[in-house]
Amino acid sequence: MPSLRPFTAVRPTRDKVHLVASRSYVSYTALQLRSKLTENPFSFLHIIHPDMTTTNLHKTVDLGERFKQVRGKYDEFLAEGILQRDDTPSLYIYRQIKAGHAFTGIIGAVSVDDYLSGKIKIHEKTIAKREETFVQYLDITKINAEPVLLMARDSKTIDDIIAQKTLERPEYDFTTTNKVHHQFWLIDDAASIEAIAQAYATQDAFYIADGHHRSSSSALLFEKHKASITNDHDPMRFCLAYILSEENVRIYEFNRIVKDLNGLSTSEVLEKLGNAFQVAPSDNPVHPHRKGEMGLYLENNWYKLSLKEASDILDVQLLTDLVLEPIFGISDLRKDKRISFMEGPKGLDALIQTVDKQGTGAAFTLFAPTVDDIKRIADAGQTMPPKSTWVEPKLRSGLVVYEF
Repeated sequence: MPSLRPFTAVRPTRDKVHLVASRSYVSYTALQLRSKLTENPFSFLHIIHPDMTTTNLHKTVDLGERFKQVRGKYDEFLAEGILQRDDTPSLYIYRQIKAGHAFTGIIGAVSVDDYLSGKIKIHEKTIAKREETFVQYLDITKINAEPVLLMARDSKTIDDIIAQKTLERPEYDFTTTNKVHHQFWLIDDAASIEAIAQAYATQDAFYIADGHHRSSSSALLFEKHKASITNDHDPMRFCLAYILSEENVRIYEFNRIVKDLNGLSTSEVLEKLGNAFQVAPSDNPVHPHRKGEMGLYLENNWYKLSLKEASDILDVQLLTDLVLEPIFGISDLRKDKRISFMEGPKGLDALIQTVDKQGTGAAFTLFAPTVDDIKRIADAGQTMPPKSTWVEPKLRSGLVVYEF
């Protein structure tokens, strides 16, 4: 059964947490990064990318050297008291409220052995190059500041503990400029920690919702050093995780944009789509509301695509099998530069603008996979195509740091 343990976190001080915690680096534009680095000396971005300057945001240096700089900057933040280590191993309650929806779960350390034995289940393939880079990062910096997002079955025991603890004053309580409200509580009493761990231990498995590369890289790091790891409590045996009830996770679609029509005319594309779909023009943008339904934006027009024959295969896979590969000649979604992806929350207007700006190609909108889809795929030992789901909540870097 999956295990969870407390750990001694490194965290921002209460008065600076809103300045330290940052969104994922890739979510910032160059202008936003320049602003953060120039105007906010406390941002965790200074740790993640210490080689950056306000005049050269994408300076290239040797990765090993860069990761040493990350550790050096991290140590500076500790020395200056911007980050501090907790006194006691704890679990942590983190709540994120976005657009009126509250995501509430437990941050703790999960076992790498559980990942290797399949008690932490995956639904997505990982890319070896990214794994290698992150293993090197973990090995040199000895820190992990971005939890893996895991789904678990709902537990009344855990819900009751959360309900009681959140009556207390939060350790953190702040709102960020993207209008997301963040709250954070410590669980440091042995009875509550044990009750939570036992409640999770009764479940068959955790399911990765987001963070496959972080999980696999932690496992690879452990495998790299396991010959010298003799202590069952060695931090390298564990991985930083944020565990939510599966009912509390939100899953959105990842829509597809193709850059050209593979030498075909619009009429030829529509004709070929007619082999597997009922193709109907639409006066409005098509946001699919059921399985087997897709939208197509092509030459300033929308079309509704309805699958002719019902299938148990995920729509995102059917799009690859029936459309992207045979019609557009795109077989490897990880490497083909003719395809890009846009998360559902950005909206259809952003999708339209992207296609119109590139001047050629088309966009396909999809129906989002469900939690049950993810669990079914993971239980069967299968994987989804890349960029199949956009999962919320998205956690901030530097809110909690796990040290090796």
